[in-house]
Amino acid sequence: MQIYEYKIPMPDIGYNANAYLIKHKNKKSILVDAGPNSPQALDALEATLKKAEVGWDNIEHILVTHGHYDHFGFVAQIAERSGALVWVHPADRNKLTSALKNPFFIDPEAAIPFLEELGIQRTKIAGLINEVVTLEGGTKPLPESSIRSLSQGAVLNLSGLTIIHTPGHTPGSCCFQLVENGAVFTGDTLLPEIIPNPIFDLEGEERDLSLVRLQESMTKIRLLRASKAYPGHGKPILSIDSAIDRQFTHMAKRSEQVLGILGVYGLSTFSVTNKLFPSDGGRYHTWLALSVTLGHLGWLRVRNCVRTRRNAGIVYWEAQ
Repeated sequence: MQIYEYKIPMPDIGYNANAYLIKHKNKKSILVDAGPNSPQALDALEATLKKAEVGWDNIEHILVTHGHYDHFGFVAQIAERSGALVWVHPADRNKLTSALKNPFFIDPEAAIPFLEELGIQRTKIAGLINEVVTLEGGTKPLPESSIRSLSQGAVLNLSGLTIIHTPGHTPGSCCFQLVENGAVFTGDTLLPEIIPNPIFDLEGEERDLSLVRLQESMTKIRLLRASKAYPGHGKPILSIDSAIDRQFTHMAKRSEQVLGILGVYGLSTFSVTNKLFPSDGGRYHTWLALSVTLGHLGWLRVRNCVRTRRNAGIVYWEAQ
């Protein structure tokens, strides 16, 4: 069994997305992620197939770590050309099948009441939604018949890969442990340099628990005792414990920063976000910044450091 790493450039974002080809002795192959829907993804995959000396028809399965366009955007084209089955956790399934409607907003109108609760003015909400839809749009949806469901603890006989459900970055994020090689594919749950974003899900009830779930998932990865992690972005991780420790340290400092912003006065999530991220970071910045802020507020709530109150339809956070 051989693992081939390949990177797909994302010029608009400024960094690469990682995908991986796992080749068996009989040339049967598995892809872990596929990259965004772009010419660069096709070029990278074809170069990798050539290097591995396998063809499109050798790709039998595609495992999707999570439902974000930079990881599954090119899946439909690969599945059509190779006949491969696509595997994803049920919690992220609709992000693949409804991609033209947008993986973040299956129903944009349904997001409005919650965004108003965050303290965002209705006049700004349409622009915020459009910002994300524009970036995420253009992904080809998959037919239900080509998708299979991943489940916690299952072992895919086709490769010996064990499924670990690791929610937090998305509700359906999964990691794949390849025990034979001492390796684990972590998607965006564990990254070497970038801090994983605890993106809240609009369909869930406890939307502020994304960071809590992400930290629980990192602990799951730690307990695997794998010797190497293949992340969704960046270089392979050779010291998993150290990488997780760095993430936890950064997250704890950020939570202290959020608590300091609250002080003794109640603030909406959007107000905290503007103080935490005072400069415009470019496309998609506001949505990700809101996710970070809400994730840390929820982390503090679970630890009884903050409480909430509601006034005129807006949720305010107060230190306690």
